[in-house]
Amino acid sequence: MITFGSNAVTNSCTQACGIGSAAIGAAVAGILVILIGAFVRAPLTRIPENTLKFVVGIMLTTFGTFWTGEGLGISWIFSDAFLLILAALYLVTTLALIGWLKQSKQQRATVEPAEPAVLEHK
Repeated sequence: MITFGSNAVTNSCTQACGIGSAAIGAAVAGILVILIGAFVRAPLTRIPENTLKFVVGIMLTTFGTFWTGEGLGISWIFSDAFLLILAALYLVTTLALIGWLKQSKQQRATVEPAEPAVLEHK
């Protein structure tokens, strides 16, 4: 935020004014995040930890992919709405992989284990 504010120079505002505005904006945003966190803490504790990690992982991967593309100069179809497409793509892919891994684990469990090798001591 403050980096953007240091570049915010207009006819009625100098560079120092831009930094001040950015600092105030960052402080207000921080306070809002803390207040919202305090209100949603109780409902969030009811969500299983692994589910929360899964959702956050999908979000981070989605935004990371999008911003990497932006940095590389990719012009996304549907502009910012492509974030929803990326999130859906990652969600479907991970759910398919989870299903495949569960099925693979069940198949391995149903196969009879081989007899253990007997070692002879000489």
